[in-house]
Amino acid sequence: MTLLIFYLLALTALVVSLVFIPLILVTAIPLSAVYYHSLIRKPVVWGITLFVVAWQGWMIVQTGVFPWTHAVPLALIGLSVFIIYNLYPSVAFPAVDYPEMSDDPRALPIKDDAQVAIIEHNGITKAYPLDYLIHGHIINDWFGDRLVSLTYCALCRSVIPFDVTDIGPLYVGAMKNGNMVLADRKTGTFFQQGTFESVIGPLHPLTLEMVMFQFLTWKQVKELDEMPLMPHVTEHDFRPFALPIPGAWEKLTKGDLTPGLSSAKRDKSFPARTSVIGITDPSVSPQIVYVKDEVLEKGVVKNDARGLFLVAQDKAVNAFRSFANGTPIDLSLSEGSDLKDVATGTIWDVRGKYKSGPIQSNLEMVMTSDEYWYSWKLFHPRSELIRL
Repeated sequence: MTLLIFYLLALTALVVSLVFIPLILVTAIPLSAVYYHSLIRKPVVWGITLFVVAWQGWMIVQTGVFPWTHAVPLALIGLSVFIIYNLYPSVAFPAVDYPEMSDDPRALPIKDDAQVAIIEHNGITKAYPLDYLIHGHIINDWFGDRLVSLTYCALCRSVIPFDVTDIGPLYVGAMKNGNMVLADRKTGTFFQQGTFESVIGPLHPLTLEMVMFQFLTWKQVKELDEMPLMPHVTEHDFRPFALPIPGAWEKLTKGDLTPGLSSAKRDKSFPARTSVIGITDPSVSPQIVYVKDEVLEKGVVKNDARGLFLVAQDKAVNAFRSFANGTPIDLSLSEGSDLKDVATGTIWDVRGKYKSGPIQSNLEMVMTSDEYWYSWKLFHPRSELIRL
């Protein structure tokens, strides 16, 4: 009888530890189920563990013998504890908090073609290589007295920084609809990264505030007149990305597979992992989106109706307003990575910072998202696709 009870408890612990897999992968299961599971999994597994260990210990004291028939259920319980501490997103992708900045950024072991996210916020500019960010999915960092969480959903390739000064640092809470779910450490409220909006938790309803950022390659960053602050990264920080289960990442990202998002809910106008450039700036309504390869082929794309330019260099695409200091501009690519106004000859660097010429002001950036088609279309269903 005791053995049967141990097996039932062990299997219960194992189910509780593993049920998160269908919870995040089955589209029809609401995110609220994932949230409530996150609250009970540790108490349930640990409660069973302590109960069984105490019972087993009492039996050994009474008989002086360890019944080896109990080894299997005890092992299953041990496996359950291992799973809840090693396979959940929050522990598999531990957020990086307040990384140390490098004294000599140009000496860092970063490849020239590596993509870098640059954030200028509260008067401070910092840059983070995506191949470093991907391992933790989130970097929490201070910009003076403002706290920013730079988030990266590796599955859908969406990079979004948020100002979270008022709620504290974020961590990876789960995955749903093929997109990362964020959570704040103080309350555990769940936020869908793709919408910026809370889904469930003490802070719900709340919309996260996006921070402006740009993509550059490391080669472009090194050519800037003023280097941004950079984390002190090492060769180990650029190791190939992998999930805790060997080979799982390659299978998850193969072809049109979109874990957590059913085929029925996925827009099939393009292959799932077609890279697109979406305009997320709130001033642009309805939202618009471009196929990234088409933008890269053109180099500079002007949208007169929305008053903006897309500028593509070295596989990085950024957007700027089509006027500067109240003056209409006509951007073109100049020498190196510089940008030039055709009419006045004014020169800006790749980030839109003023260098020379009559229009003595920086270019105004426009918020964009460089992500995969399936996630863009899911979270921005009414956006307009513009073909070039």
